[in-house]
Amino acid sequence: MCLVGTFSRLPQPAFLSEPELQSVDLAIDHPSGSGARSEEEEMSTIALSNKTAKLMRLCEVEGFRTIEEILFASATDSVCPAICMTEGCDYTTEMEPDQDQGYCEACGGNTVTSALVLAGLI
Repeated sequence: MCLVGTFSRLPQPAFLSEPELQSVDLAIDHPSGSGARSEEEEMSTIALSNKTAKLMRLCEVEGFRTIEEILFASATDSVCPAICMTEGCDYTTEMEPDQDQGYCEACGGNTVTSALVLAGLI
């Protein structure tokens, strides 16, 4: 999380000068002093992007206007919409709400994941 500039909107504390405040901002933005992110951070960002894209695609295919609509429908039923997580495969079906390795009839993998799992609610 980048908090650069957040402190500039707050009243300046009497015990910190402007240059000291700027160094606090920089330390929060890059605590290690480098702008590089760790490999784990990069990988989790990529996974989150893929999950979000698949959840949005699932909403589109299933006819939901918002993510909230699909999550509400999923939370109130014994089955919920699910989508294949393989890149290029948008096979959808209904699965158990906690499913994260369902069988994909299109590509043959155990890669179908429910909307609730994609949203991180299960």
